[in-house]
Amino acid sequence: MRALSLAATAAAAILVVGASPARAFDDAQFCVAAKEFIRSAIGDVGTWTDRLTRNDGVEIGCEGKIVHFKRHYNAPASGLREGWRERQAELWEGSTCKRSIWREAVDNGWVVSATLTTVTGERLWIGCTPGGHSFHRVLE
Repeated sequence: MRALSLAATAAAAILVVGASPARAFDDAQFCVAAKEFIRSAIGDVGTWTDRLTRNDGVEIGCEGKIVHFKRHYNAPASGLREGWRERQAELWEGSTCKRSIWREAVDNGWVVSATLTTVTGERLWIGCTPGGHSFHRVLE
């Protein structure tokens, strides 16, 4: 009986020590980190992230809790086949929305989004939703 009690006490101690309290999200700290990220990303403006997509910058509005990326999509009109918007949203989800820094911010009320402007002038807005997912809208 004593051995069982010691084992239960040890198990409870492991659970208590192993469980760390949830860290509160700090908007001000995130804003500083995001601004630092943007400062380092300034050198990437004008560079191509793949054969069709150019980085056109990123903006942050800490008071409005917004981080917005700008991209230029250089596919010819014939390259904008059925489903290209959905594919772009899926790429955005995998490369941005699922990353812990952005996912945690979105889960705490921040808007993390991008505008993708095509050579034909079409503009696609892509945003992250809580849980690391994405959605898209065509801008008029």
